[in-house]
Amino acid sequence: MTNAHALTSARLAQLQRVDTFDVRSELQGLYDAMSQASLQFMTAAEIDEFHTVLTTSAWTFVDETGRKHHRSQMGVDAIHALVAPRPDSITQTIGRLSLDGNVATVLINRTTVRSLARRPGRGGARTLAAVTTFRDRWIRVVGEWKLQSRQQIGKSVESVVRGSGCV
Repeated sequence: MTNAHALTSARLAQLQRVDTFDVRSELQGLYDAMSQASLQFMTAAEIDEFHTVLTTSAWTFVDETGRKHHRSQMGVDAIHALVAPRPDSITQTIGRLSLDGNVATVLINRTTVRSLARRPGRGGARTLAAVTTFRDRWIRVVGEWKLQSRQQIGKSVESVVRGSGCV
């Protein structure tokens, strides 16, 4: 192999290598969009459209007990959540990210903050934060990242952010 050929091959490999920083930034943007959209859904059609755009058709969720749920089932659960009190905020922060070609595996911490109404005899209103860790698998499909699976890692950890009373 000539030096020119070796340099060309090395340059080509460098161009094809996915930049972890760029992928982390792009996926963090998608997590931010997911969090905000989750707070704003008003109809089942919005939920379905969102899942169609962001996830693969074979998307699955594995809960903390190891039970697998498919996209259609999770959509039904999301629709039922439309009538429940909404969280004050949801944030998802990337902890670790590993890349293998067009596949990204991400360890994510989702923090959900909720205000709870005052309970008689229990003091004032409280704000609770629940932190849940997930392992997500993303695949790049025609230049766009799609969420293929989400696995919950352990139970959510709840804590009082402010207010009085016990959790």
